[in-house]
Amino acid sequence: MAMLRLFYVSVVVFLLSLQSHGDEPTSVGLEDMAKTLRGDVRLIVMGDSFSTPLWRRVPMASMLSWPIPKITALCGGAPQSGQFVNASAACSPVESLLWSDEEKYRIFRSTEKSQFFSFPVRGVQEVYTDNSFASGADGRLFAFRFDDAEMHFGVHGPFTEVGDQIRLRMMYLASPDPYNTSVEELEVRDLNTHTAFINLHHHARGYWHLGEDPNTVTRDVIPMQINAINQDFPAVLDLENTLRVRLLETNYLSGTNKYLHIAGGLYYHTDESEQRIPGFYFSQLSDDGWRYDGFGCNALPENVFDKKFTEEQFTHWLDVTTLDRNQPVVFYWYFSSEQLPYSLLVEKIEAMIDQANLSATRVGLIEWQHLLVLPHMYKMGAYGDSPEAHAWMLENKNAMIDIATQRGNVCYASIYDATGGVVFDGTQAGNNWLEENGFTNFEYGDLTMDLVHGEPLGDLLDNFDSHPDSTVAGAFYAAVLGNLIREAGCRADLVPDGIINTLDLLKIISGWEQTGESDINNDGTTDIHDLLILIESWGDCWPVQSPFNTPKIRECIFLTRPSISITTRGWFV
Repeated sequence: MAMLRLFYVSVVVFLLSLQSHGDEPTSVGLEDMAKTLRGDVRLIVMGDSFSTPLWRRVPMASMLSWPIPKITALCGGAPQSGQFVNASAACSPVESLLWSDEEKYRIFRSTEKSQFFSFPVRGVQEVYTDNSFASGADGRLFAFRFDDAEMHFGVHGPFTEVGDQIRLRMMYLASPDPYNTSVEELEVRDLNTHTAFINLHHHARGYWHLGEDPNTVTRDVIPMQINAINQDFPAVLDLENTLRVRLLETNYLSGTNKYLHIAGGLYYHTDESEQRIPGFYFSQLSDDGWRYDGFGCNALPENVFDKKFTEEQFTHWLDVTTLDRNQPVVFYWYFSSEQLPYSLLVEKIEAMIDQANLSATRVGLIEWQHLLVLPHMYKMGAYGDSPEAHAWMLENKNAMIDIATQRGNVCYASIYDATGGVVFDGTQAGNNWLEENGFTNFEYGDLTMDLVHGEPLGDLLDNFDSHPDSTVAGAFYAAVLGNLIREAGCRADLVPDGIINTLDLLKIISGWEQTGESDINNDGTTDIHDLLILIESWGDCWPVQSPFNTPKIRECIFLTRPSISITTRGWFV
């Protein structure tokens, strides 16, 4: 009863605290993020169903709407379809270990003992070779495929073209007793050309965090961890425009009662000496049912719905998916907002960050940072779009701001604030915001969209008014986030065209000794300090498309940020 009373008191406080947005920032610590993301960097998306590797989700759509000059590596799980990286099965039967599966995270399903593996690699494929098992033609088991069709229309363009040199690193999960219960040998083919025979028991890739050099060390498989084959394989671009590497049985597997678990693939561009080409490397850990309570807990799951995993599991995955320990890493945290009190939010988010820090240290990464993102407003079940729902968003926001302010390697950005806290469900409020802020002319890559009068009709969310419901919707929210990164990192881009040049210099000169837009450092006057910032930032920054390249629109977006604020932390206690 006391908790219920406190809840209603918090709502009253919320309603009484409607005021100017004031000093609440839409971002913290993003000043260098634009430069980082457009260089040699690995992005690791960490999240729940808001972050699953689908083009209509914001993290994936970031590759469509952000002006990344060179995407050189992509890593994903092994679902049979529906993702940019998948492992389509030619054999049967096959079990897909996904939250959406009927048995959720239960693994080794043909044994009597119930075991669980909820590490959030979206799509682990389980094969059990009893008498019901049958391979495909020529003994085919799986084909690793890559589909970059959506990228053709984005800012970057396709991931690969005919003639590119691409290599594939394959991951698999080892059973608790791999030498007795798992498939030992497979054949790898580049389309139909024999590449190698691989031994899943003794040809695993070495681990940096165990003091091994994975470029030279081949080791025995580690049970119940994500392992990688000790060599990476060439992948060609076939006539269907998909990169395809096939796995085949070398001996007749039916009736041998062995397990095989395919857990993901990493595609990367190489030069003539087969070394990775520097650039943007996208990877992710997320699954449909994940929330904060899985990350950072360092515990094993106990049932089919349990989302826990250990730091050891995270470290093994991070190790085998790392191409270069000298490559900077950004952990991109993107979840639906939790309905938790401020103090518990801080505790959980900091535990997630600490776990990632520990694993990064163990693997030997040189440099990494964290990007906390407050997502778009959505309807929170029974709360809908009510003041209570916004209050929960603000609890998450306050926790993220404080963590980013206090921790040197953590930054923060708020899609919620940048879109006025509006739910874009096709109703008038959302449509008005889109129209007022120029999204009747939204561009990304080769596409130009009218989000209000065109096919979306302002409705950018799914049937639950929660997730973005299309690639265009995902690209919209990703572009909003990208613009926050641009505004923080390209302060001297006074004429918003993505390049800091003489046009911006003329703005400085025309506003000399005045306040206003030319006062880059916001100290009250345009002077030598602003000129020095412009000179230091000279050159290409973050290319920008409509409507973010219109000064009037930029001003409008700023003015329509929400007027809701809770200035006291931790009302829900």
